This record gives sequence, C-alpha cells and structure tokens, in this order.
Amino acid sequence: MTDAVMMNFDDFCDVLIPLGALNGPSELHGLLCGKLCGGASLTVDQWLGSAWELLDIVGEPNVDIQEPVIAMYTITQAQLTSGDYDLQPFLPDDDSDMEQRTQALSQWCHGFLTGFGSAGIAPDAEFTSDQADSLRDLAAIVQVTVDDDIDRDEDEQEGDYMGLVEHVRIIAMNFYEDRLQEAADKNTKKPIASKAPESKTLH
Repeated sequence: MTDAVMMNFDDFCDVLIPLGALNGPSELHGLLCGKLCGGASLTVDQWLGSAWELLDIVGEPNVDIQEPVIAMYTITQAQLTSGDYDLQPFLPDDDSDMEQRTQALSQWCHGFLTGFGSAGIAPDAEFTSDQADSLRDLAAIVQVTVDDDIDRDEDEQEGDYMGLVEHVRIIAMNFYEDRLQEAADKNTKKPIASKAPESKTLH
C-alpha cells in the first residue's frame, strides 16, 4: 500500500503538546478524511496548510511535526483508494481510558464535518436520504460523552464504542465511494450532437 508509517497516537500527542497545538491528532485526521471524502483534491502542500491552520501551532512547524502529518496524508490516501474499505480513524489505543477514546472520536467527527464542509461541495448540492442521515449521525456523535452515572459494565461500553467507530468508518468510506461514482458519472456523460433537421424540397 505505502511505505509510510503512522505515528503512535500518544507519540503524536507528545509532538503536538510542546508546539501549543489548538487541536489534537484525531480532529486533524477527521479534517483530512472529511476533505478527501467530500471530493477535494489535495496536494501535500495544500494539506500541510490546512493542518497548520487547524492545529494553530506556535511558531514555524518543524520536522518533528511535518513528518507525521505528511505520513497521515499518505497513509489515509492509500487507505481510501485501496478499494478494500481500509480506512481507520486515528484514535487512541485500546488500552486508553474510555473517556479519552470517546472524546477523541467526538473530535474526529467534528474534524470530518469541518473538512467535508470545506471540500468544495456546491452550496446547492443535494444529498440522498442516507447521506443526510449519515451527516446527522456524525453531528450527534460529536456530542457523545461517557456518562458515569449510568451503571454499565466495561464490556458494554467497549461494545458501544467499537460500534460507533465502525459506523463512523463506514460512513466516511461510503462518502468517498459516492464521490468517486459521481466523478465517474460526470466523465461518462458526453454531449449529444444535435441532429440538423432534414431539408424538405417542395416539388
């Protein structure tokens, strides 16, 4: 697929903290996915510009942050174009506490919606009912929190969380596939040459 390697989530956070980044790696990855799934054609430089704008880091970006951000772009592009629904939202490892993981998923969805909205989709674009429902689902997940007052065991919480992650992953991939199909449909539509009316001679 690609030789690029995605940095460990915690290590990515450790790189961002000294730079005073405004947002975290999950929201950054969601932004990238939203743009690509919305049909944007991003060069590496364009992606870096979007990344620095979202992160709002202090000072000039250094190689420590440039390398993982470029790797994120390369790997995500490869996952989306593999044809095997390989996309994986960039979230904390399974051994992280549920509150951190849920918050990161919320941030990923927020980033996706931001990226999707800035991907250049026409203001008057019409969405199918399934697409509209998917966007509403992502907006709802942005608001998801862990409720400590509800008596639920860890297995149930884990199941719910993994279900949401899978739902989000499939939503993103479906949007990407829809955009590919729309682009293909546009390319196959050829103008029909108008046929000149036959001249009639009166005898």
